[in-house]
Amino acid sequence: MTKEVYKIDHSTNNFKAYNAKNILKFTSSWFLEFGKTTSEVYNLENEVIYEITKKFKFWKWRMSYDIITNKKETLFLNSDNKENSIFKLQLDKNLYEIKIHYSQKKSVFKDGVKIAEINDAFFESIEENTSNVLLLNVEDLEIVFLLFTCLKTGEVNLKPLMKSQKELISIEDKWGA
Repeated sequence: MTKEVYKIDHSTNNFKAYNAKNILKFTSSWFLEFGKTTSEVYNLENEVIYEITKKFKFWKWRMSYDIITNKKETLFLNSDNKENSIFKLQLDKNLYEIKIHYSQKKSVFKDGVKIAEINDAFFESIEENTSNVLLLNVEDLEIVFLLFTCLKTGEVNLKPLMKSQKELISIEDKWGA
């Protein structure tokens, strides 16, 4: 199966997902609202399809994201470890998992099968603020963009909270170079 190439442009608190032909697919933006970091994901008609609220569970030392769909369903993306390098989201019958690796790379899994790889290492991109996305199935772009937006909500060139990259997960099967 061939992998589809997408890119996500970053502009401070705005993100735009494009396909290989530079056709816009989704947009999102994050902002502070009454002390909470919140995001919205938009479709091509500029309608809000997801609202995200970022939370930090202090006593468990874990990140959590509350996601409200345009159908008013509530979903939860939760950190699965105290290093905040594995996140899980249950959506209908599917379990999505995102793993954060060395060198600013992320892998997205659907029911244990890798469906996407995201590379945030800007030095490999032609444009400085662009993340490269390899996607196994075009239909998963919306959920991959949602997961990416969750993880980037509230980030403004912050240094990681981890003491070293030893706490990150190694990549088991490399797709990209």
